Amino acid sequence: MSVKLTRADRQATIQLLNRRLTAKELRAVLDDIQGGRKRRRKKGVEWIVAETEEAGRRLQSRLADGELAEFLVDLYGVELLTSRELRFRLARGSSHDELERLHEYPSGSRGRGGRDSQSKAVADRNWHAGKSWAIHFVRTFAIPQAFSGIRGTPSPPASEDVEPFRPLPAMEDFQVDLQGQVLDIIRGKLGHNRGILTLPTGAGKTRTAVEGILEWKRTAPEPSGVLWIAQSDELCEQAVQAFREVWIDLGHRDASIRDTLTLNRYWGSTNSVPDGEGVTIASIQKLHAACRNEGERATRLQTLVTNLRVIVVDESHRMLAPSYTDVLKFLGVEVSRGEPSETPLIGLTATPFRAVEDETRQLAKRFHGRLLRPECLKTDPIGILREREVLSRPAHQIIDYDGREFSIDDRAEYREYFDQFKDFHPHLLREIGEERDRNVAILEKLDSLSVDWPVLFFGCSVEHAQATAVLLRRRGRLAATVTSETRTSTRRFLVEEFRAGRVSVLCNYGVLTTGFDAPKVRAIVVARPTTSPVLYEQMIGRGLRGPKFGGTRECLIIDVVDNIPFGGQMAFTRYEEYWTNRT
Repeated sequence: MSVKLTRADRQATIQLLNRRLTAKELRAVLDDIQGGRKRRRKKGVEWIVAETEEAGRRLQSRLADGELAEFLVDLYGVELLTSRELRFRLARGSSHDELERLHEYPSGSRGRGGRDSQSKAVADRNWHAGKSWAIHFVRTFAIPQAFSGIRGTPSPPASEDVEPFRPLPAMEDFQVDLQGQVLDIIRGKLGHNRGILTLPTGAGKTRTAVEGILEWKRTAPEPSGVLWIAQSDELCEQAVQAFREVWIDLGHRDASIRDTLTLNRYWGSTNSVPDGEGVTIASIQKLHAACRNEGERATRLQTLVTNLRVIVVDESHRMLAPSYTDVLKFLGVEVSRGEPSETPLIGLTATPFRAVEDETRQLAKRFHGRLLRPECLKTDPIGILREREVLSRPAHQIIDYDGREFSIDDRAEYREYFDQFKDFHPHLLREIGEERDRNVAILEKLDSLSVDWPVLFFGCSVEHAQATAVLLRRRGRLAATVTSETRTSTRRFLVEEFRAGRVSVLCNYGVLTTGFDAPKVRAIVVARPTTSPVLYEQMIGRGLRGPKFGGTRECLIIDVVDNIPFGGQMAFTRYEEYWTNRT
């Protein structure tokens, strides 16, 4: 739900829906949005909300008819009218003048005559959030304009030139140490030109790597192309920002620097293959598709390879995936057998050690077994960085509840998934997220946290994250949901609202473990059970930046204790020595 909606806007829209649509029509809209009868076999968002709010009574799968309009507004917010079914129902129930205004609006979609045909034509028009048709639609019904949606921003340019002129805070000594090690790797001879740079999340590893790369690039002979590979669009954009800020800062430090730095984007909707001059930031997905394409993109990618002199892999603990092996081999870097290559290879990660020891050895082999760590942090990196207030001090709480046992042996697919990935099947996670007593306990804990605290919530499923946000909104908390299904522009907007303090609780499923920067996070609620230390560190790492790097002195980490016998150890139990409030 966008917080552009005032309480008055929210209430006015609820009243309008109740006035214009019957409970049966509202139910039809909700069923359509949630996938109809087939989807209702599973517990959807409405079911989770109804059960949680009716704790202590018999199980409820539906909300009362009088609550449907409120639920729809709270669940979908400004995205509400993306529902074709809702637009159709509103158009069909409109007045003659309203329907005429809608139907006669310039468009290629026209009904053949009759209310149903014209209403269908109106509903079938493409809905582009925040644009003229969406604005005309909401104005026709006197719906608050916020419900026209958040207009998508144009895609960032494929490349840009950065002028140097503005300063950044000086690097810490451990960053300077690592910068030197990065330079050693780039300038290293064959067999000594690979390494993994590791720092705890929040300690500035991206800036450190960028500083080393740009220091080399200033004096390197041409061509001096750099390729930065990341897993997600968010991580790619984060890297662009880091290169831009550091280059600007270099111009402040050294008045002789007046050259521009070319930053090339190659991810998302950008299809123009860069030539490799300057710095290219690319997603692994885009590169993998290009190198497998025997046509123009693969041919043009050869130019990038020709100009390439340094490769950086962000989140390099993911590098065992075949896509990375394929791309790097195409770029002339053989990693599967650990063979040396001319092009330096640098990995970045906060978690260099894999859950499986054999995988750790494979990863180390790809980087010639070299781990880049600052000398001053080798004894106790976490403790030292906390003392320096680079990292926050995490306190720990658990949510315990009386609930049923969840077994990975209940279904063959659960056991097979666990044996292969050493973690829980998404369908089992969804079941856990549907448990009523668990959700009641989680809701009470979330509601007890200060409304001034920015809180990040990790749910078990998309439905679990959405339901938690709705439950909080119905209690008057400013909450929002971000999932992989959220439109890019809406996700960007909601994240910025969270950073600005205008969203109190940001609920998500599977999208904010990396590439997400909100230094003022005050609490992390890990309601998604996992056995993976890598995933767990990524989740709690979102709140561990300290005051020196723009974060908080303390961050509360809250875990949920579930009854899941599997003969192993939950990830959070591995961190008993990590918490500052341990007894």
